[in-house]
Amino acid sequence: MEPQDKIMLVVDDMELNRAILNELFSSSYKILEAENGKEALKLIEEYGTSIVIVLLDLIMPVMNGFEVLRHLSSSGLIEEIPVVMITSESSEQAILEGYNLNATDVITKPFNPDIVRKRVENTVELNSYKQHLENKVQSQVDTIEKQSQELEKVNNFIIDTLSTIVEFRDVDTGQHVKRIRMLTKVLLYAVVSEHREYAMSEEDINVISSAAAMHDIGKISIPDHILLKPGKLTKEEFEIMKTHTTKGCKLLDSLNYVKTSDYFRFSYDICRYHHERWDGGGYPDGLKGDGIPIWAQVVGLADVYDALTRERVYKPAYSHETAVKMILDGECGIFNPALLDAFLKVQDIIRLDEELLNEEMPSASMSVEVLPEEKRKDTQMAALKERTLWLLEMEREKYRILAELSGEVIFNYDLQKDCVEFSEKCREQLGCEEYIENFSDYMEKNICVYPEDRQEAEKLSYLPKRKHPNGRVQVRLLTARGDYEWFEINAYVLTSNDGAHEDIVYIGKLSNINKQKLEKEKLRIDATTDNLTGLCNYKNVKDMIRKYLKAGHGGVGAFVFIDIDDFKAINDTFGHLAGDSVLKAMGNELKKLFRSSDIMGRIGGDEFIVFIKDIDSDILLAKKMDELLRKVENIRIKEDNSCRASVSIGLSCCPRDGKDYRELFIKADKALYDAKHKGKNQFTIYNAELETRGHATVLTKFD
Repeated sequence: MEPQDKIMLVVDDMELNRAILNELFSSSYKILEAENGKEALKLIEEYGTSIVIVLLDLIMPVMNGFEVLRHLSSSGLIEEIPVVMITSESSEQAILEGYNLNATDVITKPFNPDIVRKRVENTVELNSYKQHLENKVQSQVDTIEKQSQELEKVNNFIIDTLSTIVEFRDVDTGQHVKRIRMLTKVLLYAVVSEHREYAMSEEDINVISSAAAMHDIGKISIPDHILLKPGKLTKEEFEIMKTHTTKGCKLLDSLNYVKTSDYFRFSYDICRYHHERWDGGGYPDGLKGDGIPIWAQVVGLADVYDALTRERVYKPAYSHETAVKMILDGECGIFNPALLDAFLKVQDIIRLDEELLNEEMPSASMSVEVLPEEKRKDTQMAALKERTLWLLEMEREKYRILAELSGEVIFNYDLQKDCVEFSEKCREQLGCEEYIENFSDYMEKNICVYPEDRQEAEKLSYLPKRKHPNGRVQVRLLTARGDYEWFEINAYVLTSNDGAHEDIVYIGKLSNINKQKLEKEKLRIDATTDNLTGLCNYKNVKDMIRKYLKAGHGGVGAFVFIDIDDFKAINDTFGHLAGDSVLKAMGNELKKLFRSSDIMGRIGGDEFIVFIKDIDSDILLAKKMDELLRKVENIRIKEDNSCRASVSIGLSCCPRDGKDYRELFIKADKALYDAKHKGKNQFTIYNAELETRGHATVLTKFD
């Protein structure tokens, strides 16, 4: 079949996803596209088994992926057309449901294109080869047909189950499973040839060796902190570890497989009893002697040998000689003497390197035979699929580690389901769980965003409507310590491309910028504040007044120009420390007298400006200025009260005397000159008569 004769059906409600997959496979397949399950079934009905593979999303409108799988299963088409689920739904329950509905494989988003291509190619080739075998089997006798079909079911069961395990757990699982299968077969042949009481047919040995892959399936339920612990387990942790035998049996019971078959029986026995020991010192049931099925004993010994000779998180790899000695000395539990006898007789075969162990096992006579080309190809494809799964798991692990090392919190928020998934750093920084359902309610109940910053955070809700749906906001978030700190939220929104802007998911990161924010704020304050008085410096006060006037806030206000009387004499007579003390006291009095909304600043050595907003009454201004004069008189220059400060004040009003900063400044300066000319310690409100008194203001640095 030429590449373009092979038809692939891509089913996804997002056009972008379909476009990516189309680009990825268009050189090898003719691509059909469907945006929901209903469209997909119409295309399958039209093209039938000409479709060699279906790439199926799970979450779609009209008809979701699970409904498509159920329809294909009920019609029997699932047996002829392999279905690979490509989805962002990564929960164990969803994936297991997909496998139970006979999906061939599961690939989670985001995915590595090269890995996806390999896994899809493997699936198509395996299915093509499977169909070839089925057609060949149809021409054979009924007995061979029945055996072939049973082996086919077993192979599918192994592939699906091992894929589930590898998808979630240890990156060495694929190689460990292969070694256990090979070791089991070697030991079984040795036991059968040396001890006739354990009679087994070659078919039994093949099935048992395949079933050996199930021995540690229950470890999928063991928490990482126990399973991957680098040191010795505590008593409580070991008790949890021991439950992998019984939990594995529960998982086998839940799978859609004929429980009366030999394969299921062997798998179940091996899963439950491979940690039982000859003297009754094992678990979970404390069986002893031949009360333990011989196939479980064999797998138990193979598992111990492989664990000893391989590096694990809690131990280095031991040599073959050391491992054999530890087993014979009973350091790993007591084994059946007959089994140990067989083990010693084939230990030279067991010492073969891993490449030889990965090949198909020899016959019962232990002679090595050349594999048929088709069987060798099938073995290579199976190995390639395990390698591909391993690479995918490694990519995920690298992504997790990079997120952890970055110190940032990565998030994935599903807007439709209102659930969010955080990276591991969230617990340390925000004190929340890694997965939160009903996220909107959670945010409201826990007041996660500082109330004043909520409006800023809500800007992210508008991202789907933008041409480039990514954005960045800085807000204060509640931390694990119970206080609010500054975080920068970088978010990108994936949306449907049908014009409706249907939000799919927000992805992004949270970066703690509290230290940088505080440092920046300190720099801002230093750049805009007078260090001595704590008021605005001249540049800042000028900019703030100009901004207020330009914004057109009704145009009502008073420009107050204040000068400390005889300040040079204060410095010359009492020293600059006394002068600084007067300036500080002046700043404090202004802060007390005027509103925080008014604009106050020190513009020179002994000169201050106050802009009083929303005031247009000369009477009120006069009253305010009288109060200021009295307060300044309380500023003592000497402790004995013999010398007190005073100020002269000039005022201009907006809009009566001017509408811009320069005009108001000039007229307030003329009024100030008039107050000083009249004898100081008083104020003057600007009027037109001042223009005839010969005072001219020269604006230099204050302009």
